[in-house]
Amino acid sequence: MRTLTLLLVCILAASSSAVAQDNEPLDGVRVESAEISGIPSDQLSPGLRRDIDELAGRALARPDVTQLARRIEEERPEVVVAVRIVARPGDEARVIFLVARISDDAGLGSNINARYTVESVEIEGLPEQEISAALRDRLQALVGGRLDPAEADQLVEALKAERPGYDVARRIERGTRRGRIRVVFKFSETEELRWIPFARSRSKFVYHSDEGWSGLHDIPIGHRDHRVTFGYAADDNDTLVEEYSGVRLRFETRHIGTERVGLSLEASWLNNTWREPTLLALAANPEIPEPYRQRLTVEPALTVALTRHLRASGGVSLSSLESLHRSPDSQMASAVTGSLVYRQRWDRDRRTHQDVEAGYEVRSAADGLGSDLSYTRHLGRARYQFESRRDTGVIAEVFAGGISGEAPLFERFTLGDSATLRGWNKFALAPAGGNRVFHQSIEGRFYGAALFLDAGSVWDDGGRRELRASTGFGYHSDNVFLTVAFPLDAPRNDVAFMMGVRF
Repeated sequence: MRTLTLLLVCILAASSSAVAQDNEPLDGVRVESAEISGIPSDQLSPGLRRDIDELAGRALARPDVTQLARRIEEERPEVVVAVRIVARPGDEARVIFLVARISDDAGLGSNINARYTVESVEIEGLPEQEISAALRDRLQALVGGRLDPAEADQLVEALKAERPGYDVARRIERGTRRGRIRVVFKFSETEELRWIPFARSRSKFVYHSDEGWSGLHDIPIGHRDHRVTFGYAADDNDTLVEEYSGVRLRFETRHIGTERVGLSLEASWLNNTWREPTLLALAANPEIPEPYRQRLTVEPALTVALTRHLRASGGVSLSSLESLHRSPDSQMASAVTGSLVYRQRWDRDRRTHQDVEAGYEVRSAADGLGSDLSYTRHLGRARYQFESRRDTGVIAEVFAGGISGEAPLFERFTLGDSATLRGWNKFALAPAGGNRVFHQSIEGRFYGAALFLDAGSVWDDGGRRELRASTGFGYHSDNVFLTVAFPLDAPRNDVAFMMGVRF
């Protein structure tokens, strides 16, 4: 068996189905018999079996034997064939076709298509005219020859580099004749090119030296156009004034008759706890709505893609807030929601790209929805990111917002967590949040090493506005971060340590 494997490997490397041996009989000797070893002969067509049988009694001609071996491979694509010619007494020869299944040898299986002639090369998922003429010529140069897997892989990479908004996969199909194959290069849009992207994952597990651990995990289930996400939060205090645990369920579809219209429905059930500084701040300011022990929220929304880069959304947010102090009393915080988001990505090549995102959102309580609280919340943000080779780059971000009226605590703004005013403690800056916010940040990365500068302020309208800043360094990637941050002009020379994953 080892000898057979060596023979088959040599056959593939030389693109030949016959191997000559120094002690084999010369052409012209009489063929005593012709045999097939490795598969039953009845698995071949009657015509091929007849031609093999007719070798017996004829003069040995190696080209004819080689052609028969190739016909076996054409009829049975799952096998590879070697030929052994054994000398027999009386100046005769015995011909043996040694057949092995390619699936029995991983090394042979990887080269199965290398022995077929390329009949045609096709492009799927993208108009052929959008590929450069030079690259189309390289693709068509495959036609008429044996497939070189290494060359085909190089073409895949060249296609990806020329059309960076797409993923490219190579597929092999049977041709119209035996021994022929079609090579198909299939383009599929990356997420950046979809008219409506799915909502970003909120999954994270982070630690802040002043605020402790926070965890939230999203589990998405779905396919190209529809998705259901189950989320679970465990003591998340990283983004809001409240600390909450609970579950949420989100359904999204981004193809309602067209890829430019999508619908989402999200429901969440949260249990809320409050830090002592927040409760003290609320007791000192009765104008801020009271805290709650549970929050149930339902949010349906419709999204329309005005262009591939500009999307508008509208919907409602219905929240029932069970009072912390007057259970089972509850309040309704119901609002009409709207947003406008612009996103664009420029790819210079597969390794270097720029991302720009800007958006505005508004949430306004509506009496018609039965809201007990009356407020309007505005928030605008912009973000720019430059990346080169996924290891170096610059990130700049700014956002500002304002609230009028009595907004529930989950709508109030905060700064001083693992992503904003890093180094400050939000429960020391504004323990009950604020109805005004401004924040800007710039960060540079070099092979994971990061240096940043944050500045911002959160305050209540009519109150004191104080601009604060922080700086620091650490290891930052798209998913993992390890940060040491220093608040500037702080009453004490504090140092904050943060780490975690976002995915």
